[in-house]
Order: sequence, then C-alpha cells, then structure tokens
Amino acid sequence: MKAFKSVRAWDQRVRKRRQSWGTVPRTSKLIFFGMVFCLFAGIGALSQFQSSTASLPKLWTAALITGIFATGYAWTAIETHWLLIFPLVGLQALVNWWMLSYVGRHSAPGPAISDAIKPWLNTGTTVATLLIAGAYAMAMTFIFREGDRFFQTHTEMKLAGEIHKSLVPTIQRTSGAYEFYGISLASGVVGGDLVDVIERDGHWLAYVADVAGHGVSSGVLMAMIKSSASMSMRLDSTADGLLEGLNEVLCSLKTDNMFATFGLLAYSPERGLRYSLAGHLPILLCRGGEIQLLSAQNLPVGVFLDTVFESTVIDALPGDVFAIITDGLTEVFDKQGRELGMDAVADILRDIRERPLDEIADAIFQRASQHGARSDDQSLLLVRKVS
Repeated sequence: MKAFKSVRAWDQRVRKRRQSWGTVPRTSKLIFFGMVFCLFAGIGALSQFQSSTASLPKLWTAALITGIFATGYAWTAIETHWLLIFPLVGLQALVNWWMLSYVGRHSAPGPAISDAIKPWLNTGTTVATLLIAGAYAMAMTFIFREGDRFFQTHTEMKLAGEIHKSLVPTIQRTSGAYEFYGISLASGVVGGDLVDVIERDGHWLAYVADVAGHGVSSGVLMAMIKSSASMSMRLDSTADGLLEGLNEVLCSLKTDNMFATFGLLAYSPERGLRYSLAGHLPILLCRGGEIQLLSAQNLPVGVFLDTVFESTVIDALPGDVFAIITDGLTEVFDKQGRELGMDAVADILRDIRERPLDEIADAIFQRASQHGARSDDQSLLLVRKVS
C-alpha cells in the first residue's frame, strides 16, 4: 500500500511537470531534445570502444540509435506517459542488436587494438560513460527543481497579468455630452499604467496614471491607485482633493523610489471641465485644425506628503478632442535612435480628429509600432465633446 502511494505521488508530480512543460516555447523544447540526443549519442559512440568488432560505421550507428531512443524516452516521459518507456527499452534492444549486426557484416572492421591498451580503453570508456550519465542526472535534477520554482513564478505572473487586464480594460463609453476611449498596452506581463473613467451623479473623472518602474510592484501600486480614486469619487463626486488624497495614500504605502504621474480631466455641473497634471505629459487638445498643449504642472504623486495639487478650468467646445498619453508612446525610438515625440501624435490627432475615437487610437498605436519596438507601457485616453 505504501509503495502504491509513492508511485501515485510520483505520477502526480510527473503530470504536474507535464502541464508546466506545455507552457514552454517550441524552440526551447527543440533545444532540450537536441541536448538529450547529443549527450546520449556520445554515450552510444563511447560504447563501441569496448567492442571487439568495432568499426567507424558501427560507431555512427550506435550513436544514432542511442541518441534517437534517448530523445524518445524524454519525449515519452514528458509528452505522454512514463509507463510507455518500458516498451521502448525492448524495442531499442532489438533495433540495436539488428542494426549493429547488419552494419558489422557489411562494413570493414576497425583497426586492431593492442591487448595492453584494451583494459585502459575499457576502463576509460566506462568512467566517461558514468560521468556523462551522472552529469545528465544532475542536470535533469537541477532543471526539474529550478523548473518547478520557475513555473510556479510563471503561473503567478500569468495570474497577475490576468488581474492587470481586468483592472485596465479597454474603455469605450459616453457620459452626457462626452465620449471616451481608453486603452493601455503593457510592455510586460504586468504594467504600471492605468487608464480609467469614473462616473457618479452626473460627474465624471477621466485620467491616466503612469507608475514609475515596471513589473509586479508597479502593478500593485497601480491597483492601489485605482481603488483609491474610485473610493474618492464615492466620497466626493466633484473630484476635489483627489490628487491630494492619492498622494497621501502613496506616500504612506510606497517605497522611496516609487511615484506616479497623472493626467486627468474632471467634469462636474458645478465647476465645469477641469484638467490637472502631476508630472505628466501635457494633454493634447485638438480644436478644429489646431493643437493646443495643456501643460499647467504639479509635482508627481507620491513625492512629498504635503503637496498641493492645482487644477485648471477649461472651456470645451463641441468637436474638441482631448488626448492624454504616457511617455511610452512618445519615447519610442527607431533604429537610428530618433524619438517618435509628441508631434507625431499631434499630427495624427489633427488629421483624423473627426473619425471615431477607437480609429484615432488605432492609428496612433500603429504609428508608434511602425516607428520602433515598445519598451515601456503605452497608454492613451481620448475624450471628445460631442454636443
């Protein structure tokens, strides 16, 4: 009974590793199987040095047979079921006997080996084979042990990425006289950019936040910002004191080297449309065929505890399009090291300002991808006054 439980537990571990193996890229699998083939082909070649009828064709044949079957064992254990290895052992013995016998009968014998050298050659071959086998066993142990840890981290990162996507979905909605379209593309599994629109009691807040850094830590801080902003709107739908409240939260919870920049638009029937920037790129306003940069700045959020954040009132006319972007879009470099910059985004916004917001966003992201590879999170929020 105890032996049965041990076999069952081992089988469960194999199944778990097989699931993890399914996430490995195909090219990496080919490299692994190539390593197995070359390693055991070497053992097959060494085995011929102990044969009294060795020849060069037999050496190559033994190397190929051993390498192919070793690769088959590895593939069977990982891709199918480890019990299928046992039939392969019998098949290898049969193929090995038949092929070496056939090649031995149809090839010239190798050079004669002195009886004085044979013991040393046999011992050296045995030692080399054992060392190679031992190295393979230790390498596989290392791969499985570290692989389990890696795939655990990989799974956690994948989960974090899924949570990030749910926190930063594509935004496409309308509120009163305004329509919104927002999207964020992370440079890795988890991003630090946040695009959000919050509506409450005829008020709305549309903002883009860019947390310094990359990875899980930035993603966690981004989630905190979204929760805090949503709670602030529940307590005060005019969004007054929003950045001060977020600044207090971030200063109390973050590490010293982390902060966030903000670009936001807020509307309330009492105060109209306002914008505020906290260390963020200017907001682009496309009015007619002209581009204006709204650039009244405050310090980034999370730098100093007692920072006061000012907002600026702006009149919006029907047809006006506002664009809040992160520097991941403007700081894209081509092969010559030239930056995309704000002007390229402004030109697209000016040229196709009357098209649907999602088409404008697609054009901007396509222009950035054509210019160079994405090395930072890229986020964009478009707001248009329709009436």
